[in-house]
Amino acid sequence: MRAVAISVVMLAMTALADQWQVVNVNKVTLEGSLKDGGVFVVTIDSGSPKQGGGEYFGATETPRATVSSITVKTGNARIVFPKQAFVDLANPLLQTTSITGQGDGNLKIRFTGGEGPANYEVEYFVEGNQLVRRTVSYFERGGEQKGRVVKTMSFGEKPLPQSSP
Repeated sequence: MRAVAISVVMLAMTALADQWQVVNVNKVTLEGSLKDGGVFVVTIDSGSPKQGGGEYFGATETPRATVSSITVKTGNARIVFPKQAFVDLANPLLQTTSITGQGDGNLKIRFTGGEGPANYEVEYFVEGNQLVRRTVSYFERGGEQKGRVVKTMSFGEKPLPQSSP
């Protein structure tokens, strides 16, 4: 009987030790080429939060990590994303980063982040070798309804031409 009890305890300890856990990725660099032959390099870094408090996507308390830089290199440009494009993104899951392209200098960069109920998906749109837009989507928690919310931030888009009277 004692041998059975010891075996059960050993089996339980082995099961706990073998559980897979999500790892923290602090930097990701993806290099590749587009169908039209254009090349790209995307680098995203994360680290300890620089600011103490504040509102973050992906955290309900102090985050363990925040996005600290995003850089895109294409065949003929180097784009350093402004701080406002990522400073509010906490607990990024950089291993989920994906890139799609639509011609030279036009990329969509996507990754997810957050922990528990505070998760999000962010997409960046680079057009003509310029960051033009960021969307963050998440599910608003609270009450009985969970509604998907999409927040968009624009960067340096060219204004539409004004028509003359």
